[in-house]
Amino acid sequence: MPVTRIELCIRGLEPETREALLEVVWNELRISPGMVTSDGNTELALSQHEVHPEDAPLVNIGGQPYSRMTPERLTTLLRRRGTR
Repeated sequence: MPVTRIELCIRGLEPETREALLEVVWNELRISPGMVTSDGNTELALSQHEVHPEDAPLVNIGGQPYSRMTPERLTTLLRRRGTR
């Protein structure tokens, strides 16, 4: 099974928003940036990609971009994808 990469684009992102999204990933998967889940299926990375302000915050999950991400929406996406 290929590794699912979660990429959080942090360029221009408010620190509080960044930390809230990282907290969701930690609570759901127990990984921080640069880590891979214990089962080896999911990794978390931070990026500095240019993001249009109307799309921020942007999270890519398995190459699929999700714009205007909120902690609640990220929780739902991670649970739906079964990335636990």
